Amino acid sequence: MADSLPLDRQQPRPRPKRDEAVPGREPPNNLELERAILGVLLDGRHATAIHKVRAVVEHPLGFFHRDHRIVYLACLELDDAGHRVDAQAVAELLSRYDFKALLERIKHQQLLLDSDQLDSLSRARLRALYQRSVADEAAGYEDSALAAIGGFNTVTNLAEAIAPAASIDRNVTLLWDYYLKRRLITRLQTLCDKAYRTPDTFPQLIDEGSQAVLDLGRFNKSVSVHGIGSVVDETLDAIQAHINNPEIGVKTGIADIDDKLMSLRPGGLYVLAARPGVGKTSLALKMVANIAGHAEEKNGVLFFSLEVDRKDLVKKLLSAEASIEFRALENGTLDTHEMERLAGTAKAFKEWQLDLMDVSDLTVQGLRSIVKRRMLESKNQLKLVVLDYLQLLNSARSEASEYEKVSEISRVLKVMARELRIPVMALSQMSRESEKGVGSAPREPRLSDLRGSGSIEQDADAVIFIHRTDSGDGGKSDDCRKIKVIVAKNRFGPTGHAIMSFFPAKMRFEMAAPEPSEDGDEDASYHQDRRTRRESTPQAGEDLFG
Repeated sequence: MADSLPLDRQQPRPRPKRDEAVPGREPPNNLELERAILGVLLDGRHATAIHKVRAVVEHPLGFFHRDHRIVYLACLELDDAGHRVDAQAVAELLSRYDFKALLERIKHQQLLLDSDQLDSLSRARLRALYQRSVADEAAGYEDSALAAIGGFNTVTNLAEAIAPAASIDRNVTLLWDYYLKRRLITRLQTLCDKAYRTPDTFPQLIDEGSQAVLDLGRFNKSVSVHGIGSVVDETLDAIQAHINNPEIGVKTGIADIDDKLMSLRPGGLYVLAARPGVGKTSLALKMVANIAGHAEEKNGVLFFSLEVDRKDLVKKLLSAEASIEFRALENGTLDTHEMERLAGTAKAFKEWQLDLMDVSDLTVQGLRSIVKRRMLESKNQLKLVVLDYLQLLNSARSEASEYEKVSEISRVLKVMARELRIPVMALSQMSRESEKGVGSAPREPRLSDLRGSGSIEQDADAVIFIHRTDSGDGGKSDDCRKIKVIVAKNRFGPTGHAIMSFFPAKMRFEMAAPEPSEDGDEDASYHQDRRTRRESTPQAGEDLFG
């Protein structure tokens, strides 16, 4: 131990100032709880305690008191180096550390956490504020970090705190909860300050606030490790529930696609991608029509259109469902039979469980808020969200690159799907690289063709491509186009394709005549396997695991 330790014991330092996010009000904290946790770490009798604590408390900022942060930082460093954590080792380490250097490390961590949602000017101001804070706190403390926190007595007093080790798991969860509350207060205070001094509109501020709160969810440690015994019971219950109710999730109504996807699963993210003009909106609308309108039990669908006006969207639906050319609806040149079909189709639409939202400026955080509100209003009758299309969504992070924005949007959509237990279908553009091919025919799309970010492929549970197989020369083939609908990724089943006919004049997709199967064809063998399995499928209500 350093020679100065006895002196340190006789020189207790004044209690350090604490941060105040709101002037006059102390942020949420519990110093007794902090001392109890550090007591377990420092008494030297609980070798595994440090692993339990750091699994939840990732960094020293999880503690509120400055001295407690410094002691915990020393505990982390000892553990990283493979050394035993106890009072003697912590004191020895702190006696060799410069106080100002430790403060700068802690403040740097705080800067990284507090500035991730700020613009460059606000970030620079915050950095300057933290630098002044370090200088003020370190003034007059030219000696070691140990001396600055009150010497060896401070460490031994913590080690002697009455702290039952059996409560460590519960205590660290409570400690982290206090920390998250402080982070929330800081985030919202920053938003309030921005409302005073910037020209940002109310929707922009709301989106930024939603993102700030959503980001804090990443730090929520209310996650448990589950033994396989309990998980297998939950899994068997889920399988039994699916046997009793095979229609969990929603069907697209396109048989060859449903055979592969089985259903659009609650919590799943489905990406429907195509080059411009191939018909991705029309195919999405066909699926929506099947789900919200034609299914025996109509399911609620919320359709976000960021490119097409809602009236034009309904015209596309009317054109496809009534089999009337879209141009005739635009020009009003309808004959008597078409008028009758139009009236009948429009009347049927009023029974559909379909909500449309056309908006040209929407962030992914705003979309998430709208979906959550609609879920509450519909009393959880909303069964599918469709977004047309992903790359038109905005991000609250205005300074981010396109890659970063698309990655964030993709991730938030996946998190939203899992959080709300609802399938999300996101239409997507493809990169220009996908237009390359042999001769006049473009090659089949690949997962790497998804535009903007590789995270789309990573986050999606299934990726479906729409590929035009003819040359698209503007001739007669344009009256009826042969379309290959490719399931290129399927996390829960086989890949494969379906052949459909697209009538662009009527915005209408129909199933094409089945192709003759070749020997060894993956799709053919899969269908045969499914037919075999269906013959021995258990009946609803039959308990397989009783």
